[in-house]
Amino acid sequence: MKSLLPLSAILVAAGCFSQAKPARTDAPNTAIPTTAVSYQVLTDAPVEILDELASKYTGDLEQWRGEWIQSNSTTMLDGQSTIRLLEIACYADVMCHPIEYPLRVVTHDFIREHMELPEVRSSLEWIRSSYNSGLPFKKPGDAIGNFDGMLVESMNSRMREYANQLLKSSDSISVK
Repeated sequence: MKSLLPLSAILVAAGCFSQAKPARTDAPNTAIPTTAVSYQVLTDAPVEILDELASKYTGDLEQWRGEWIQSNSTTMLDGQSTIRLLEIACYADVMCHPIEYPLRVVTHDFIREHMELPEVRSSLEWIRSSYNSGLPFKKPGDAIGNFDGMLVESMNSRMREYANQLLKSSDSISVK
């Protein structure tokens, strides 16, 4: 059985514990948060991480999900790592990476299992209201960058969609 990258390795490789740039605040029509929360967003594309994860995926989602969760069973999820995990899954989704679907499923499941943590919920609220991608999006042959803006907007809107889905599923579970 192939082992998967533990969450901590993904977070370190993705720069979660590095001197990444703080989130951009130049988004038009974005409300300024009333709390002083400072999250960092990815500034380097997580291509190597995605390729490594994809090399371990055999096509069996349940087996891969089980291995991914088991390899991350001792990982503590906080607000910053929630954002980082969602960014990696979202990047795979926006760029149509082969691992996009299974990674999105396991990432959402993993975060959903930790929704009782205030810092997880807080980070999702921040994504919903303030997220702006810091990733460089470069399309080969797009010398003037027309395609870049579309990818950034896709990343921003998809991250907000992910946060809304997770918050909504959490709210519906807590109402029952």
